[in-house]
Amino acid sequence: MKKVFSLMAAISLPAMAGAETVTVEGHDVYYEVHGEISADQPPILLLHGGAMNITSTFAGMIPTLSEDRAVIGVEQQGHGHTPVHDGEFTLETMRTDTLAVLDELGVEQAHVIGFSMGGMLGLELAVNAPDRVASLTAISASQNGEGMLPDLVQMNRDPTHQPSPEVAALMPSEAEFAQMAAQVAEMNPGGAEAFEQMMAKTSALIASDWGWTDEELAAIPLPVQILLGDNDFVTLDHALHMKDTIPDAWLAVLPHTEHMNIMSRPELPILLQRRIEAAEESSDA
Repeated sequence: MKKVFSLMAAISLPAMAGAETVTVEGHDVYYEVHGEISADQPPILLLHGGAMNITSTFAGMIPTLSEDRAVIGVEQQGHGHTPVHDGEFTLETMRTDTLAVLDELGVEQAHVIGFSMGGMLGLELAVNAPDRVASLTAISASQNGEGMLPDLVQMNRDPTHQPSPEVAALMPSEAEFAQMAAQVAEMNPGGAEAFEQMMAKTSALIASDWGWTDEELAAIPLPVQILLGDNDFVTLDHALHMKDTIPDAWLAVLPHTEHMNIMSRPELPILLQRRIEAAEESSDA
C-alpha cells in the first residue's frame, strides 16, 4: 500500500497542560495544549501530516517551541484520538474543526505550523480565515495537487500507477504504514477500523480538486514561510512559484532532506521560531 503521506517515529512527550475534546456539529475533535495560553501572546498552532497525529509529527520539537509560549495541537477526523464520523473530510471541514478549537480556547490568533496535509490546512486558513493566523509556516505542502512530483500526481489520479524506483524510495515503507495503523488502533476510539476509514477519506481528499488560485495566494495578508526538502514530494519549481506569488513570503529549502525526514531535521525549530519572531517584530513596528 503506497500513499503520499509521511511518518516520524512517535516520541514520548512531557506532561501536557491539557488534552481535551470540543464538539463541532455533533462530532468530537481532540486537541492538546502545552504551556499556558496568554491573552497578550499568540500561541503556536500545530497541524499534523496526513495519516499522522500530534505526537508522530511534532513530538521532537514541542518542548522547544513551548519554552516561551503555549503550543496547541489539533488532530483531524480519524487521525490520532479524533473519531471518524459520517461527515465529509475536506480542507473546509478541517478548517471548521480547527477554528472551533481556537474558539473553545478563546484564542483570536495563532502562529500556524503545518506539515504536509497540515501545511495544506495552514494555507486554507491563511486564505479563508486570515484574521485568525498571525503567521504561517507550511512545510512540504503545495498550492494544489499539481505541485507534487509527476509520479505522485499520476498516483493520485490512478492508484494503479507504479512510480519510478527513485520516487518509490521517497515514500513510506510497509513497516511505516504498519506503525501508522498501530498508532491509530491504539489512540482512536474506532480502533483498528478507524485507520482504513481515515485512509480512504484522506486519499479521497488528496485525489480531489483541492487548492487555491494564484489570486488567492497573492491576497494572503500575513507572514508566510514555505519550507521543504531538496528531495521532497513538492517540486522546487512549485515552491518557488508559491514564494513568488505570496507577498513577501520566505522560502527555505533544506539540503539532503526528504519528505520522510524533514520533521526530524535539527535546524527546523530554529527556522520556525525565526518566522514567528520576525512576524511579531513586524507587527510591533
